[in-house]
Amino acid sequence: MGIQWTNKEVVHLLLRAGFGVTQEEIAACLALGRVETVRRLVSGEALIDKSPKLASFDEFHADGKKALDPLLLVDQQMYWLYRMVNSPTPLIEKMTLFWHGHFATANYKVKDATLMVRQNELFRKYAMGNFKELLTEIGKDPAMMIWLDVNQNKKGKPNENYAREVMELFTLGIGHYTEMDVKESARAFTGWIYNKNEHKVNYNAKQHDNDAKTLLGESGKLDANDVIDILFHQRALPMFLATKLLNYLATDNPSESWIQSVAGLITQKNTIGEVLQELFLSEEFYADIHRLALIKAPADYVAGILKSCNLAVAKGHAQALRKMGQELFVPPDVAGWRGGTSWLTTNCLLARYQFAEGVAKQMNGQQLNSSAFQPIQVESPMEWVRLYAERMGITELSEQTQASLLAYADDTLVHTTQTKQKLTGMRGLLQLVMISPEAQMK
Repeated sequence: MGIQWTNKEVVHLLLRAGFGVTQEEIAACLALGRVETVRRLVSGEALIDKSPKLASFDEFHADGKKALDPLLLVDQQMYWLYRMVNSPTPLIEKMTLFWHGHFATANYKVKDATLMVRQNELFRKYAMGNFKELLTEIGKDPAMMIWLDVNQNKKGKPNENYAREVMELFTLGIGHYTEMDVKESARAFTGWIYNKNEHKVNYNAKQHDNDAKTLLGESGKLDANDVIDILFHQRALPMFLATKLLNYLATDNPSESWIQSVAGLITQKNTIGEVLQELFLSEEFYADIHRLALIKAPADYVAGILKSCNLAVAKGHAQALRKMGQELFVPPDVAGWRGGTSWLTTNCLLARYQFAEGVAKQMNGQQLNSSAFQPIQVESPMEWVRLYAERMGITELSEQTQASLLAYADDTLVHTTQTKQKLTGMRGLLQLVMISPEAQMK
């Protein structure tokens, strides 16, 4: 039958490959067609021709401040959120966040916003690039070196932290290596040092263990590059990465055949971008069972709402992410954010509701009286509900949600004549849409 290319498919793709939707983006993607839309997403080309360029960190202003402080983590968090909301190349930001969770590194130990941003820029550079090259570079990244105690990994006194996580969390997963493999890998990684005073990463040959080692069945005087080569000889690596990519972009429970199919692409293709191109063109990705099947991460939720409502990013928005359980540059531990239902604990849901209330209050009369938030048939509750749901990137509402929203719209919008009460009603409807079950899903 082939894949249709309607609003539903476009919104599904944009919610997975970016942060929220705008009506302009949807129209552009419908005009471009599925193949060209995917090509632009993957290649880092703007979906909308002549899209405004992102402001640099130095050019970005928020909360009335003339300039942000690059040394303040909250200012860097605010700027990254601004990128998520406004980037004309959303998939690059989405994959930058993926790698941040995959190679989870937190500022509470690194204690240097500059190094966290440097790592962030590395993830952005390789967002769609070669995974082996990224894995090689992350081992020489100062934030990662501090995070996993690489400076303490010396000849005769190996520290196993980085070696263990390289296999357990970055490439193979538990069960595909032994404790001896960890010890041998740690020996192979010796010699790399980050000098905090000089802000330089150096290799000290005298601190490298050059004796013979055996890792995952392969022997020799192994060094860091040899370890990575050996890891890429393992069949578990593409399966592990395929599962993580599918969990992030497609479904919590991918079938074994889908995992194997994506793993095959990881093995065959040179870049992650090429893998994602095939994924986003596949029929399985657009299957009904996978729509509204993933819980939005806080970054999805906050950035998506700000984008849909065309609101400027503020410090409070970045702080809202922390309250929802996803503070940028501060994942909870080496395993990163757990995702899934962990995003919807009582406290996290309350933070979402409070954020939605704050956004609704921010919307002024000029915004709400514009055509973006005013249906043509103002006497129809259904048109109010349909319009507000569409603005939030919701293409389907359950009968229960729709009935609740229709009743509210009928009471507060259709049968209200006073301007002030109508504005209150519009803010209320917007807030109810934002806290609906469907608004938490993508």
